[in-house]
Amino acid sequence: MPKLNLKRTPQEEADRQQSKKRRRREKSPKASGSRSTDEPSRKWDSSDDSDADDVYGPAPPEAGPSSRPLHPESNAYKPDLDSIRAELEEARFREKMADAFADDDRLDSVEARMNEYSHVPDRWKTGRSRAAYDHATAADDIFKLDPQYMDEEEYAEWIRAGMYRKTHAQEYEQERQKKAARAAKRAQEKALKAETARLAQIAEAERKRKKLEKAIRRAEYARQEYHTRWKILLAAPSDQSDSLGFADIPWPVLAAYRERDALSVDDLTVDAIAAFIIPSSIEMDKNHRKEKLRETFLRFHPDKFEGRFMARVREKEQERVREGIGAIVRALNALMTEDK
Repeated sequence: MPKLNLKRTPQEEADRQQSKKRRRREKSPKASGSRSTDEPSRKWDSSDDSDADDVYGPAPPEAGPSSRPLHPESNAYKPDLDSIRAELEEARFREKMADAFADDDRLDSVEARMNEYSHVPDRWKTGRSRAAYDHATAADDIFKLDPQYMDEEEYAEWIRAGMYRKTHAQEYEQERQKKAARAAKRAQEKALKAETARLAQIAEAERKRKKLEKAIRRAEYARQEYHTRWKILLAAPSDQSDSLGFADIPWPVLAAYRERDALSVDDLTVDAIAAFIIPSSIEMDKNHRKEKLRETFLRFHPDKFEGRFMARVREKEQERVREGIGAIVRALNALMTEDK
């Protein structure tokens, strides 16, 4: 039967070429020099390659860089430490969450078992709860308790208290009346105390109201005195020299009409002048306020006041009067600027 020569695949052709190269290297003079000279040499036959392929199969591919084993000791092995660390952290987190859920389940079950029976026997009570129970028992409030949740000691006390109430009904009624009288007395004292506080509050409000009314009347009287003294000052003859002092000037502040001798330049402040000329207790529109400020400014204008009245002021007090006029003008300028 004749031999079939099938067409080789590209991989088989490449393997065949590599096999040829390997055999050529083996048959090179350097390799043949090591052989015995007694062996007869024979010519190369093309059928050798095909026979070798048929017997042994195609030669394996040469080992390349990608076929090296990734061993930890080799330079090509580079483990991803971040991913390994993230996996470990995730595992720890899941383990902790599982433990936390287990703890919650245990606590919920314990709390449920503890809440099944909420009554606390008297022998277990301490401190404030025990004192409250003793007070309730002494005040016959034990009958408000539910016998279903009583122990033997509490139930016996409940029975004894009920029997005592029946056998000593008159004494119990007297005690109840005394308690009611004491409660009524305490309520009366509490009501009296509340009424006293209310009356004191009303009296304090009345006192403040009267004080405010008195202050308003005093301020109104001071304003009337202010205008009257200005009329007198304007009507007086101009040839009267050395007749006026600092306290004789009708200053637009309340302090000038309380203690005239104690008045100083420091009392002529913006707030004091505003409270006197445009008080908050009197309703004024913007135009009225401007008119009041303008009228006062014209009265205390430095040039006009100097020419009309300064000659009548005593010489030793003229400098002090000039300081007061300057303070008044500065305060009026500030107030008029605010109203713009």
